[in-house]
Amino acid sequence: MNVKAIHMSDLFDKCDDIYTSVMIVAQRAKQIIDNSVIQIDENEDVEDSFQFTEREIIVEDEDKPMVVALEEHLNGELEWRRPDEDDPVSDGS
Repeated sequence: MNVKAIHMSDLFDKCDDIYTSVMIVAQRAKQIIDNSVIQIDENEDVEDSFQFTEREIIVEDEDKPMVVALEEHLNGELEWRRPDEDDPVSDGS
């Protein structure tokens, strides 16, 4: 696992408030996690636990959702809006 430092000035270039940047990245990471959840059919009739077949889970070597979200934020790929505004704010792209 590669660990690299991120300069605070890079975060301030995208947004003047560090806490806003953190919230944007956290919300995007949550979206990425929610999109990668495996859906299970809860209405499937299973009489015995032996009949229940587990689906194969394929784990790909992917970056963590937080890393992906942070890279998207630093690359200017995200748009967001504050709750009190109607116009979306861009990362500068």
